[in-house]
Amino acid sequence: MIAARMPHRRGLGEQALAPAAECELGRMRLRNEVSEPEETAGYVYARMWRGYVATLSAPRAPGVAQGAISACMGCPSPLDRKWCLCDLRRRIYAEAASVLVQTGSGVSPTVHAVVILDRQCPFSSLELLKVGLTALAKHYGLLTSQPKRPYQKQRSEIVAPAK
Repeated sequence: MIAARMPHRRGLGEQALAPAAECELGRMRLRNEVSEPEETAGYVYARMWRGYVATLSAPRAPGVAQGAISACMGCPSPLDRKWCLCDLRRRIYAEAASVLVQTGSGVSPTVHAVVILDRQCPFSSLELLKVGLTALAKHYGLLTSQPKRPYQKQRSEIVAPAK
């Protein structure tokens, strides 16, 4: 009941208690300002951004004082980068950020403000946000008309043990 009286949840009516009302993107979905694929694309982008930020301050080696040496020592050769989780996270986020930048002027800062910083989207920027989220949804293969990427088509198969 307390959650329903919070200022940012006003105007949601019975949906004020929904878990989606915890963030601006979820509240926009509850108000039907963004579609489900756009909302999902925003959540995926936020997760990729958090993964990227984690690489900036990667886990520390055990026994080393805080702020000293990172457990991720970098990947000097292309073969090492192939298996480096930090480099993979950076590339995945950079790819999505590039999609936003290529979409148009003002799209990337608007998406960042709403999705990452959880700021309210001004009505004048709603179209920019929707364009950016739609571009991300296409990039992530969330739209039904979008063909799936090869890695999304693969299915794991359970193989029975040999007798």
